[in-house]
Amino acid sequence: MSIVLNNQLAWLAQPLSWTSAHAASTPEAAEQLTMLNDLQGNILDGHGREHTSNLFIRFNAAKRHEARAFLAHVAQRIGSALDQLFKARAYQTQNKDGGTFVAVMLTAAGYDALGVRKAKPDDAAFVAGMKTRNLNDPPASAWDLTFSGEIHAMILIANDDETARDDERNAMIDSIDATGGAIVLLNRDHAEDGNVLRNDAKVGIEHFGYVDGRSQPLALVEQVQKEQAEAGVPLVWDPTIPLSQLLLPCPGGKHDVSCGSYFVFRKLEQNVKGFKTREDELSRLLEAKYGRPKDSIDAGAAVVGRFENGVPYTRTNDENDSVLAGHPVTNNFNYEQQPNGDTAGLRCPFAAHIRKSNPRSDTPDSKTHLMARRGIPYGRRDDKPNDNRLDNKPEGGVGLLFMAYQSDLEKQFEFTQRSWVNNSSFRNPGVGIDPVIGQPSEPSGQKWTKIYGKELSDGTPDESFSGFVTMRGGEYFFAPSISFLKSL
Repeated sequence: MSIVLNNQLAWLAQPLSWTSAHAASTPEAAEQLTMLNDLQGNILDGHGREHTSNLFIRFNAAKRHEARAFLAHVAQRIGSALDQLFKARAYQTQNKDGGTFVAVMLTAAGYDALGVRKAKPDDAAFVAGMKTRNLNDPPASAWDLTFSGEIHAMILIANDDETARDDERNAMIDSIDATGGAIVLLNRDHAEDGNVLRNDAKVGIEHFGYVDGRSQPLALVEQVQKEQAEAGVPLVWDPTIPLSQLLLPCPGGKHDVSCGSYFVFRKLEQNVKGFKTREDELSRLLEAKYGRPKDSIDAGAAVVGRFENGVPYTRTNDENDSVLAGHPVTNNFNYEQQPNGDTAGLRCPFAAHIRKSNPRSDTPDSKTHLMARRGIPYGRRDDKPNDNRLDNKPEGGVGLLFMAYQSDLEKQFEFTQRSWVNNSSFRNPGVGIDPVIGQPSEPSGQKWTKIYGKELSDGTPDESFSGFVTMRGGEYFFAPSISFLKSL
């Protein structure tokens, strides 16, 4: 779906200063303020809570009026984008708890079941649903039961305190049960509860042990300014994007400037023991095949594109580089900067996860395909992810709840999956698929760093790295304006 901006919403074509919008000193700023008060939080900036619960529900079309009344009631609790931004500032400056965050998303089938088809966005991928799309995903029959049937909506609940999250989740479930069958909860096992993981430096990581979520496209001027301040030098990687990359007009909104965003949810299970074992195997294999000095290159860093602590592999092959190993995690890099340019993929391989999912300077339009990622790990484990042990690592039951906002599903999420992640020839023939989230259509290898900065491996099938992340289900949603939900 291409977004056509009318004159009134022309400001969507640029980043937004939310503090200027709050001042409402111009007619344009006043429009932006109205939009921010009607836009759900978590889209322009993450809600930042440590614990989440994702409740997936289905409406009874025969009781659609009761279902609509329920959603209108829940909408009273939804945090607006403006409210969330102020709470985030209060937390950063005063350590003031922002309390519980609530958001609501609808599927295309959900709009139909509620009897509000005229308010349904018309993006072709959204209307068709994730199950119908050519993404190399496992068949829906293999998905978790929650996602195998029709889903109509998702309610997101988040809190910094786990007990408070649980209490809020259970209270919402009680409210669902009190609708007399108008709404059916699809996941009573709480398998889609998320809990932030952190390393010893208190930086967020995913279950394989690598720093996660660091590189994001930024649609708020204040975010870009913060990124610049943290870099301390001019930005060689400019993460700035226009609002129109995340927002589009909400068809059911009650204001001329009401906006919403398409939302992708995917449950990705991680075989941590298998992944870490293969890291070790790959390192030993490359050493044996090419006669490299033992431990001369970290195979895991080549696979991910960063060391576990977040140091970019394209910048150095030393995880403890004194310039780069500080905090916040270095994000100011691209793949053509001098004096250590990497346009040939000799430092960070083209197959590396972060290079596959965000090619940066590898392609001139890379930023136009980026999404605002809001994922969180799920599942419990007793080990420490970065303890360098294999015997205690989980083989399942843990993973990532991938969540992302965007204005165009085909151009952003689906393009990323098809043209980058699953494309074994992106940038160069034989590069291979993304070793972390790529899903191959046929077996193939990837080309890894053979001699750092000088030569790549052959990319034969025995050098392949994949299969440690399994897609367990998901769906496409739309996060509508608050005024639409309240009007139900």
